[in-house]
Order: sequence, then structure tokens, then C-alpha cells
Amino acid sequence: MFFFDADTAARVINAAVYPYKLMLLIAAVCGLRIGEVTALKVSSLDFKRKLIYITGALDYATRKEGTPKSDNSAAPVCMSELLTKHLRDWLTKHYQPNTDGYLFTNSKGKPFLSDNVVKYGVHRAMAKLGIETAKGVHVGIHCFRHGVTSELLESGTPIHVVTRLMRHADSNVTLEHYARIVGDAQRVASEKFSQRIAQNITQLESASSVKTA
Repeated sequence: MFFFDADTAARVINAAVYPYKLMLLIAAVCGLRIGEVTALKVSSLDFKRKLIYITGALDYATRKEGTPKSDNSAAPVCMSELLTKHLRDWLTKHYQPNTDGYLFTNSKGKPFLSDNVVKYGVHRAMAKLGIETAKGVHVGIHCFRHGVTSELLESGTPIHVVTRLMRHADSNVTLEHYARIVGDAQRVASEKFSQRIAQNITQLESASSVKTA
């Protein structure tokens, strides 16, 4: 599974141009799917509650708006201070009003095609940075989503919290996709706990052997 860690994600975002830069930032910070990013509307933004509402998802090729992947996918996501700043700046300086209220539109006033966001946003930024991947590896917006999920799990964030943040149906879905990372995190946690116990154990073995009947 190929994904961007936080450092690589930041480099890719910095190398991208507007409006792709902000679209990639949202995907990275919130773990959104590409269709959810392109479907965002001004009405999706709640600056008072610091939330972004996921009300729809655009088809990859047709731009036709449908419902989110699942009921859980429709859950709102947190709007960080970083996003609040950049979203306000976007609305003030760059947003182009349109009939449907989409947050991001092309020169024709239409929402972006998912493939174009990947091609002109992600791939061009990677090419500029000289980032290469193995042949056959698909790189897209999902690499940001996988990255944030992986880093949260590796940092010891409880799996039920990660499940809610990523809006998975349940923890089993998270485990299915990230079993190796969860396993590694469990081993690290176990080792840390073991080391803490070891610090307070002065003598594990008895000075004399213990005989049992």
C-alpha cells in the first residue's frame, strides 16, 4: 500500500498550484476521498463549529453528484486551524461564485474532474519533486487518506478514534485495511509497557531456587 507520510504530503502540497494545493491539503488533513473533495460546497463549511460537512461525492468521470459512500462517510470532519485559515483566504481571494455553490470550479464554472485533480495536482507536484514510484503503483488522493490513517495508528491513536476520523463503517474495516500497522503499533505499545515495568523490577529471579512439591 503506497501512501504519503506527513513530511511527503507537505512537500507534495507545497509543490502543487492553486486550486489543487488547497484541495490536496483538505484531503491530507481530513482524509477525504477525491469525490468528496470535488463535491464540497461553500455551504459545507461551518466556521462557527469548525466542521466540514460531507454531503455528497462526485462521480470520477461524469461529475454527477451522488451520496457519500456510506452513512458513516456522511459524518462531518473537523476543520483544523490550518484549514480554517486557508479556507477563509480562498473564499476571500479566489472563490468563483457559481450556481451550485461548489467550492472549487474550473474556468467554465464546473466542478473539477477527479482525474484532473490527480493528474495536474498530485502527479505534477510529484514530478516537480522527483518522487518516483514502482511501476504499476497507482498514486492518487487516496495516498493522503492512507497516510493520515497510517500515521494515526502508528502514533498509538485508539483504533475506534481512527475509525471515526476516517468515517469507516466500523473498526473491522480499519483492521482489514491496516492490519499490519495495527499489529506493529500493538507490538510497540507492548514493548513500551514492558520497559516501564522493567524499570521498577530489581530482581526477577529468586536468589535461591524454589522447590515445589
